[in-house]
Amino acid sequence: MNPIESNVVSTPLTTKFMSSFVLLTIIAGLGVGVARILISLYAVQLEATELQLGLIAAAQSAGILLMALPIGVMVQRLGSLKVFSLGSVMGAALYALTPLQESAWYLLALTALVSFVLPMRFVSINTVFLSNLKRLGPAKAGWFRGSHMMGFFLIAPALTVLLIQHFGYSSSFYCVALMFLATLFFAPFCFQQVPQTAANAPHFQWRDVVAPLALLKTHAALRMVCALEFLSSLANNYFGFFIVVIAIQSFSMAESAAVMLLTTQGLVFVGSLFTLGGWAELIGYPKFYWIGLSLMGSALLILAITPITFWMWPASLMLGLGLGMLHIANFMAFARVGEQTAMAKISPIVALVGPAGGLFGGFLGAALGASIGLQNLFFPIGLAFLALILLILRDQAFISFLKPDGSKHIAEGQES
Repeated sequence: MNPIESNVVSTPLTTKFMSSFVLLTIIAGLGVGVARILISLYAVQLEATELQLGLIAAAQSAGILLMALPIGVMVQRLGSLKVFSLGSVMGAALYALTPLQESAWYLLALTALVSFVLPMRFVSINTVFLSNLKRLGPAKAGWFRGSHMMGFFLIAPALTVLLIQHFGYSSSFYCVALMFLATLFFAPFCFQQVPQTAANAPHFQWRDVVAPLALLKTHAALRMVCALEFLSSLANNYFGFFIVVIAIQSFSMAESAAVMLLTTQGLVFVGSLFTLGGWAELIGYPKFYWIGLSLMGSALLILAITPITFWMWPASLMLGLGLGMLHIANFMAFARVGEQTAMAKISPIVALVGPAGGLFGGFLGAALGASIGLQNLFFPIGLAFLALILLILRDQAFISFLKPDGSKHIAEGQES
């Protein structure tokens, strides 16, 4: 029996699967989203230095970067059910251990350890999502991705503040552990298990781990989408972790008001995922990319230069809208490559590229935050987005790939 995520299939999606997957992704996103904000606020509470803050932000992606490809092989061999369940249990245990020591370095260590098990959940979810993307179409596809981001960006900020106010930091980490375990209830309805005996199980080979990277050599369009995903994740991770610190330390905002910046961004981000998929098809993905990149670049430049608290709110709104547009376009492009190759190879690439951008964003804050200033670092990130607009305008091969019949360019060979 082949798991559903091994191929792109055409059978109708059942209501049981769809409802279970939406609920699972909401809870999964909620757990990770609460943990991200909780760790950021807890680090400030522990009076962590700029170096420690940057390292903690980077640590959230470090293990994901190293484990994404090996976990991709695990999903192919063991099935997404076993891999997702194991990651959920291990993540819950590590978050339960986090409040045992009140130290920024201890928080850094536990955050790094958690990052090594999160790919077990990310790769499993991404594989199932990408496998079903064609059946959903671009408009409804945003509903699935939006359900995950709803928990991560929209519900998590407000819930984190409520948890801290009512239970304190220690008990809030225990609540995160419970959220991780809660996903196990829905997992059997969403993921398939691969029955495999020890006798017929293929031996683990290193070439299986690095096989997805071979696609980056042969597909220029995939390299461009990876660059777009990398930079989007860099900006999102940097904003998501440091905007709370910047708002509190540089603008003297209250903790609840600072977190509301994340809520604003998350609300617009999730809303765009649910509503803009059809617009992407209507105006075409090249224009969709240009608008999204323009919004992202402009928002980041505003965040970099504004001395006034007010301008942080429209900038957060623009950032959420641009991020949502890029997210829709990137995943449709990833799915298009996956249809022509193998979804099991594309999903670990997705799980690898995003955290790589997040890791780099954390290192930016750690290395340059104290000397240049955390707020000032939004400026070069914003310029990078504007530069990508010019790069896409000049890349006719990528523009052709984005058109409805562009997937044929992969089969014909888009090497460069």
